[in-house]
Amino acid sequence: MSSSATLLNARLGECLSDMELSPAARLGGGWSVELPSLKRGAVGVGLLARERTVRMATFFMRAPDRDHVSVYRRLLERNLQMTYWRFGIDAAGDLFLAAHLDDDQLSAASLDAVLGLLVTYIDESYETILRLGFDVPAHIRVVAPPLDHDAWGPRGDAPVPGDA
Repeated sequence: MSSSATLLNARLGECLSDMELSPAARLGGGWSVELPSLKRGAVGVGLLARERTVRMATFFMRAPDRDHVSVYRRLLERNLQMTYWRFGIDAAGDLFLAAHLDDDQLSAASLDAVLGLLVTYIDESYETILRLGFDVPAHIRVVAPPLDHDAWGPRGDAPVPGDA
């Protein structure tokens, strides 16, 4: 990691700590945080500082079992409506969301906004893409898995970053 990337990575860690997200340092640089999602439960996000940008990425869903064309079309259409974040696929066909933030945009407030958008996009898209790409009967309700009792408290109340 270059010296400017190292400095940006330190700034990134400070911003995440200021947001009370309990960032975990990643091997090879960068950070990971967990965000609460109504549809998916906990969402892990990797953040990596580069020379002049911060790259963020999260796993969205395994490769669809069926109707690939409809799934990919829906995600490409969704990309046109989203700010910062974009859907993509890896070599195995698994679905991800990725974003870049310029170094001059990096602050706790901008990260809060960008990560908030991520959770919104996941909550808005998850069930639709799940039902398109997998055989989920219409009568089956899609809900997030229960949150870990120790991490979020006895009722599964996820803390909202920035709440006092």
